[in-house]
Amino acid sequence: MGIVSLAPKIFGYGKRVAKVLPEAIFGNGAEVAGKAIREAKGPILTRAKAGFIGLENDIIAKQATEGNFFKRITSNISEIKRLPKAEYQAAKAAGKNGIWAGTKGFFKGIGKNMPFIGAAMTLLFEIPNIVNATKEQGIKQGLIETVKAGARLTGGAVGAAIGSAICPGIGTMIGWVAGEWLTGKIVGKSYTEKKEEELAEAQALTDVQNQTQTPQLDYTQMQAPNFNGNPYNTNPMYAYNRGFDNYADDIMMNQLNFDTIA
Repeated sequence: MGIVSLAPKIFGYGKRVAKVLPEAIFGNGAEVAGKAIREAKGPILTRAKAGFIGLENDIIAKQATEGNFFKRITSNISEIKRLPKAEYQAAKAAGKNGIWAGTKGFFKGIGKNMPFIGAAMTLLFEIPNIVNATKEQGIKQGLIETVKAGARLTGGAVGAAIGSAICPGIGTMIGWVAGEWLTGKIVGKSYTEKKEEELAEAQALTDVQNQTQTPQLDYTQMQAPNFNGNPYNTNPMYAYNRGFDNYADDIMMNQLNFDTIA
């Protein structure tokens, strides 16, 4: 089977992946895929395929009942506010701890929307990074950074689906973080991160050079001490100066009595 015959099949898979990615990255696709993976039997690849097909079918069903993608995203985000209140009221009605139930509901809502939250935080960093890379290095570098950002978002979505299959909620959160981090290690650091590291290394090298450089003395600012107006008198023990005799304050000269007439 040649590449030409495989091209339509590959293109078809690409269209299917592109259709589910927005739901997986920004919606509750990780939760849906995770549930399908958890319920499927067999090896890992079989379960992964079941998760993908389950997400495809869920998207088709929701388009008819809940509207387009953006309406579904808005509905998902509202779960962060709705679930804690609903869990609290249900627990109180059953005579259970309402605060604990409300707290679990809050984390459940966060976990359900973790792909959206994680993607939003990633984009807050990646969009300025892509703009700067394009502006400073050209369109080619901007496209490279765009591919890296897309890979990190996809890796986060896959990790969230796996985490949701293991433990919905907290597993979804941990899976997104782990998937995004691991993908970032594979595709490498962003343009902005590399630039910041280069600037930090250059600054560190400059600091080392400044610390090891020998200070130069300015001899033009140095002046010999002058005690009591006598340029030759450098002994601070001298307390006075008699007349214009340069040896008048010299202790040894005074002891020899050179000034005494024999």
